[in-house]
This record gives sequence, C-alpha cells and structure tokens, in this order.
Amino acid sequence: MMTLFDYFRSSASYRVRIALALKGVEADIQEVHLIDHGGEQHYPAYLQCNPQGLVPTLVVHKDSLTQSLAIIDYLEQTFPHPSLFPV
Repeated sequence: MMTLFDYFRSSASYRVRIALALKGVEADIQEVHLIDHGGEQHYPAYLQCNPQGLVPTLVVHKDSLTQSLAIIDYLEQTFPHPSLFPV
C-alpha cells in the first residue's frame, strides 16, 4: 500500500491526486497541514519521510518519492495503463 502525504491546497499534491485517480490507483492519504500548528511539515516525524519538509511525498514500501513529477513518473512506470501521456 502506498501513502500519499499531501495538503489539499497544494497544486503539486493536486497533480499527484489527479494522476492516482486517472490510473485508478488507491493510496492512503495523510494530510500534512502546512499552516495549522506552525506547519506540520516541520514535525520530526514528517521530516523523516521528506527531509525537505515539502508536500507531496509518496511512501512506497518505506521508500519516499518527494517531487510531484517524480511521483507521476513512478506511477506511470509502475501502472502503465491507462497511460497519462499521449502516444
């Protein structure tokens, strides 16, 4: 199972959620609120997943992907159908 750490107002996270939906891939969504409590992206537990303290982060089998385009490329390589890219 994959876990996506995201924030609902992040355009980068939104791109990843769109790719997951188009591919029909399920992921456990964990919200990282960028404003509440001083910014949850600065919490030590989150920084273990993403030392940059940014969203989105996709965790797969204890490995983390931390950039939206890298995550989308991973999804395309791992789940090639339906493709996100034109022929």
